[in-house]
Amino acid sequence: MTCLGVWETFMAVLHPRATVGPITAGINRGFHYLVRTRIFSHPRVLVHCGPALIVTQVLCWATLLLIGISLIVWPQLGTGITATGSTPTDTGFASAVYYAGFTITTLGVGDLVPRTPAMQFLTITAAGLGFSFFTLVLAYVISVYSTLARRNQFANEIEYRTGRTGDSLGYLRAYLTESDPSLVNQDLYTMSSNMADLLESHHFYPVLHYFRFSEPRYAMSRMLRFCLEVSSMMRAARQVDTAKPAASAEAVDRLWHASMQMLEETKRHFVICHSTHDVPDPRLAIEISRSIGDSDDLLDKLKAAFVDQQSEWLHDLNALAVCTRSEPLKES
Repeated sequence: MTCLGVWETFMAVLHPRATVGPITAGINRGFHYLVRTRIFSHPRVLVHCGPALIVTQVLCWATLLLIGISLIVWPQLGTGITATGSTPTDTGFASAVYYAGFTITTLGVGDLVPRTPAMQFLTITAAGLGFSFFTLVLAYVISVYSTLARRNQFANEIEYRTGRTGDSLGYLRAYLTESDPSLVNQDLYTMSSNMADLLESHHFYPVLHYFRFSEPRYAMSRMLRFCLEVSSMMRAARQVDTAKPAASAEAVDRLWHASMQMLEETKRHFVICHSTHDVPDPRLAIEISRSIGDSDDLLDKLKAAFVDQQSEWLHDLNALAVCTRSEPLKES
């Protein structure tokens, strides 16, 4: 159990590549299904899901470490480990937990003392493991919340780009009427860079998937929907070869691929639900076509190109929205 506790901590903190130990993976999955129940799905409860998950993970790792060392210490009570002075040594399991606890936390109470070289070595090792454990946990929590702050900053930037509506239509209209595409290119490169950072942060710390906020703008599905709608519409407009100024194909494709990879990685490492709201929605293409031309042929081509792009991500994105309960979609 000690090795399992050390392994779980190592996988989550020192090797954070979206691959966690079996206990941590079970806790994550259990939390996912718990917050989908009627009792825990209330928005006021969901906002505490991320912090509660971190606390649960840390308590589980600490318990594994504590119980593992206690099981090693228990048979040695009264022989290898004895009470100070003439006080009889309590050989119960509670005393073993007590000794392991004050050793791991480096409190050094001193009423139980290791007498044999083996137990003295074990005490030093347990104290070292405990000190390292608390240091790593502190670093883990700080890293999670710093990356969460960057995610929320990106969400706010998207919110400001859309006039605090979260609607990609206004942003796209400005893009299609912009006479200087260099400004749009710079913005697209910035968004693709932010999305790449978002991908790595969630790859390093999968617990970030479980952080929810009462404000809709912070939802991962909303950020992805904006980026995918913008890049899909720009790719569709490029396919129909309109005469309007176009952003760089490289900038658009960067945002597309970064957003698609983020969605794919989320699907792979996060429990994706099921959604029945998978019918392609061409309304965005219809609105955009009115800004770039009024011919029926242009409208049909733009609708077909956009729906083709949209079909690659619509199902998985709606399923993510169902999982996080961030958008009013129907669940199957």
